[in-house]
Amino acid sequence: MVNLYRMRQLMRQVPRKLWQIEQEKAKATKITTVLTGMPRGGSGKNQVEDGAIKLVELKEAYAEVSTELHYMQVELIPLIDTLDDARLSATMRLRYINGYSQDEIADAIYVATRTVRRYLMLAERELCKRYPDKVQADSVPL
Repeated sequence: MVNLYRMRQLMRQVPRKLWQIEQEKAKATKITTVLTGMPRGGSGKNQVEDGAIKLVELKEAYAEVSTELHYMQVELIPLIDTLDDARLSATMRLRYINGYSQDEIADAIYVATRTVRRYLMLAERELCKRYPDKVQADSVPL
């Protein structure tokens, strides 16, 4: 089942996870290792090892989020293609497949942001009516 609310959450998490990975990489390049292997400071922890562990954890979290999002997108594409109105189909594709914000969609299709919100609401409503067992939206009135 495709949960559109969950997809929007995941689309927000992907760039955040990438940013966290880049921040951890930047920290790792600043750490200078002590040749003796003795820990520095009062914590007694090895900063290099801790940084490597944190980086691996962040990459795993990113992989989980992006994989879940990808599977939902693959499931949603054929459903979007069944929409009769090309404006609704294009809007859904830009939002949920390409990851555009509502403002970016408005700029791309030359309409107001309010119109984009209406298109998304209509498309989500239509998909939920047609495929109640496949599509779930957070608050789309049927």
